[in-house]
Amino acid sequence: MTAAHSAAHDRRAHPRHRVLKRVKAVFNDNRSVIDCVMRDVSLGGARLACAQAVQLPERFQLVILADREMRDVRVAWRNHAQLGVEFLSPPRKALHMLL
Repeated sequence: MTAAHSAAHDRRAHPRHRVLKRVKAVFNDNRSVIDCVMRDVSLGGARLACAQAVQLPERFQLVILADREMRDVRVAWRNHAQLGVEFLSPPRKALHMLL
């Protein structure tokens, strides 16, 4: 573990758990959808791999397909193909049209 990785890990409020789940980023009043993959998750947020990460707005709805849930999220950080999001709402049942 590098010193930078260790320092970032120490700032996390919740431990991360590796996952591999298909998710959708939904925004623009449900008119825009970008497919992503959730790589890890914690109680407070998640890391997403997404080819179009730079195109996502600062806030959007995250639909977790396998769990049939959605959450409101805020972008905490991003680079060209990944982003970290903070959960702003508890999970709720996803709208059928988004699954």
